[in-house]
Amino acid sequence: MKTIIFLCSLLLSLHLPFTAFAQEQNATDTDKTAPDQQYGSVEERRLMESMYGGDRSPFAKERQELENKKKELKRLESEVDKKLEQLNQLRLQVETLLARKDAEEQKRIQELAKMYEKIAADKAATIFVSLDQELAISLLKQMKIKSAAKILNNMEKEKAAKLTTAFSTLGIP
Repeated sequence: MKTIIFLCSLLLSLHLPFTAFAQEQNATDTDKTAPDQQYGSVEERRLMESMYGGDRSPFAKERQELENKKKELKRLESEVDKKLEQLNQLRLQVETLLARKDAEEQKRIQELAKMYEKIAADKAATIFVSLDQELAISLLKQMKIKSAAKILNNMEKEKAAKLTTAFSTLGIP
């Protein structure tokens, strides 16, 4: 009986330090993965550590690559936004320049129309025959009706008819 008590006390003395060591080890293992995580089995713990664990995880590299790609996408998105803003600014500059150019052209056409009104109708008609049709129409549009009529009267019949037809459909596609 004394031997049984001795063996039991020996087992208890050996078991207590082992139990304390096991609890301490379990506590440090759970601290590495997730402090509040409780596992149902050792295999579940291994699987969870392999999926979410530190650098040993097979998914850690993929996760890091994914994070790097997200950062790269954000950087590229920022660059695209900057380029779009630059393009919008350039578009506005081009629109401003085109509007200025159109205004200048209209001013010149008005000046030319005034000059052609002062030229003799027969001389102006010979010049109008060789002009581009759009320019001729723009000039006729800016001229006084009486002066434009005199010029058309001194032109060849076919050319006068073409200009008249084009002038009457001006602005209609």
